Amino acid sequence: MLMRYSAVFRVLAVALCFAVAEPIIVTEAHHAYAQSRDGGSGGGFLSKFFGLFKPKKETREKKIQRRSPRRTTKRRSKPTQPQPVAPRINEEPKNEDAKVLLVVGDDVARGLADGLRAVYAKTPSIRVEKLVYAKTGLVKDKKPDWPEDVTKTLSEQDVGLVVITLGAEDDKAFRFGDQTLPFQGPDWMKEYRFRVASLVASVRNEQLPMIWVGLPPAEDYQKTASFSFLNDLYMEQVEPSGGIFVDIWNAYLDENGVYTSHGPDINGKRKRLRDRDGVYFTWDGYRKMAFFVEREIARVFGSASAFIFEGVKDDPNFMVLTGRLTSPEKKLISNADEKPEPVPGTPQYKLTVSGADMPRVPGRVDEDRWPVF
Repeated sequence: MLMRYSAVFRVLAVALCFAVAEPIIVTEAHHAYAQSRDGGSGGGFLSKFFGLFKPKKETREKKIQRRSPRRTTKRRSKPTQPQPVAPRINEEPKNEDAKVLLVVGDDVARGLADGLRAVYAKTPSIRVEKLVYAKTGLVKDKKPDWPEDVTKTLSEQDVGLVVITLGAEDDKAFRFGDQTLPFQGPDWMKEYRFRVASLVASVRNEQLPMIWVGLPPAEDYQKTASFSFLNDLYMEQVEPSGGIFVDIWNAYLDENGVYTSHGPDINGKRKRLRDRDGVYFTWDGYRKMAFFVEREIARVFGSASAFIFEGVKDDPNFMVLTGRLTSPEKKLISNADEKPEPVPGTPQYKLTVSGADMPRVPGRVDEDRWPVF
């Protein structure tokens, strides 16, 4: 066994010596054959086992070419939802003696006026007019002069009711030339109360009913706090003067009492109610506001549908199922200036003048014949 292995080692040693002693001639043909087998890397058998002919490093450009191309696709932005567009309001011709609703205020008043026009579009006895100044309020340096402009408009038109809403631009300081009154400061509050009271007086001096619509919550927290503060100032001036303050605050909050841009419209469908600025409204939002205002108008004028039947009087074959909510008479039955005198012979005369007892009614609880328990 040992002799067999020693013989093998001798053969290997002789072969190795022959390989070292015999010079290796690498021809161009051998080199081309080696490149073809090794993919052109310049290596081959000797390269793999002895580290000869190390492959050349690939250049940066070749690496980039061999790298699989990276797919670059632009991220698609979400399509912006189109702003709801106000529908075309087709109003029926109004009567010559139609009652005029005058809407006064800023951009919110403009949208509210359009919403009320939609409410009374089919009511010929009510016409909606507006006195609107865009992007302004009561903070401007008395431009416009709201009381003066309202008084002038009321003298030119036969207005039956005034609806006021403004203040979306009033969370700012007063400026009187070089003097500045900071928002919510004592001097600011004094001046703002005076301007609100002057505007209210311009309507109430004409003995006209007035509805003041409060501000809604805003998307910005600071504006929401400012609008709540302004609503308190409006309410303290409107209600003591006999006006009606319509609080729409909760109508534009979600179930958790937080600002929301969406909500149910007048038909109960979920719609976008607020504009993207977080202050103003879409058409559905203004229409919803008009719904709350119309309820108060109905209490002043009566139901809108009642005006359609103004000409129907004492017709036994005509029954109005949806009548006015208030009496059409303008004179109270028991007017203090016209006390009716008792007529002799009547139960009223016997009770109030003669002092006689009223006749007893059989079966009534005060009849004497009932036993005493």
